[in-house]
This record gives sequence, C-alpha cells and structure tokens, in this order.
Amino acid sequence: MKKRQRTRSRKAQVRIPFPVVLANFLVFVAVFGLSYVWLCARCDMLGQEIKRLETVQRDTRRSMINEQDRWSNLLAPANLDRALKRHKLVMHLPDEQQIVRVRSGAGTSVAALAFNK
Repeated sequence: MKKRQRTRSRKAQVRIPFPVVLANFLVFVAVFGLSYVWLCARCDMLGQEIKRLETVQRDTRRSMINEQDRWSNLLAPANLDRALKRHKLVMHLPDEQQIVRVRSGAGTSVAALAFNK
C-alpha cells in the first residue's frame, strides 16, 4: 500500500493575485505601442524618400528644360547658318520637288520621291 501523500491546503499556498484581463490589456497596449512607433518610423522614412525623389525630379526637369533651350537655340535658322559657315559647309533648304512625303495608313504606303534638280 502506498503512503498517502499530503496535499497542501489552499491556505498554506501564497498566491499573488494578478487578473488575466489586466495582463491581456497590458500585452495589447504594448503591442499597439510598438506597432505605432514602427509605423511612425516607416512614415518618416517614406517621407524623406519622397522628398529626395522630388528633389531629383526637380533637378532633372530643370536640366531637361535647359537642354531643350540649348537645342532650340542651336536649331534657330541664324545659329544653324552660323554653324554651317563655321564648319565650311555649303547647304541650303531643299526645293519642294526634293521633299519626300510619307503617308501612314492603309491607302498609300509608298513614298512619293522625286529628285529633280
């Protein structure tokens, strides 16, 4: 026969009461707080990235406008004549008969070509 084990009475055990609802609430607050901090950090990082990309876009647009201005200045008739003279090239605009016209569409696909000089 086994010896009978003594069970401690409830009064002898020392228990610290801690409600489960309070523990769940504290865990929820901690998780919510950490996710809020992570979200704020992510938003700040994305905001800085957007500012950087806007600066790059602004600089690129500015350089594009400058290049377009330079190109249009180079293609001005007076500047084009000056460049041709500087490179000692003799060129003139073509006559109407020398212009090739290409029409797109189903009707005609062959260009009208006439070289009469």
